Amino acid sequence: MAETPFSLVCTIQRANAADIQAMRDSLVSETESESIDANTFSFQLHEANAKDLRAMWNTRIRGLIAADEILQAIESAGSSTKDDSKEA
Repeated sequence: MAETPFSLVCTIQRANAADIQAMRDSLVSETESESIDANTFSFQLHEANAKDLRAMWNTRIRGLIAADEILQAIESAGSSTKDDSKEA
């Protein structure tokens, strides 16, 4: 890739390896990412100007936030189902 004046590297880490893989998968259509270990991945953005880099960053981060919120909702639903089964 040609050098661009504006670049960033984002590293994402989660304790749950399944969650980190789901978050990495959520970006598959947006950008390439690199697995660092079972709990960490990173991606890079390169743009010709700061405005475009900011827009690309916002898009990726919104996607990660949405994925994280979905994972939390699934985990919460799983917890309440487990709690309900204990009471029965």
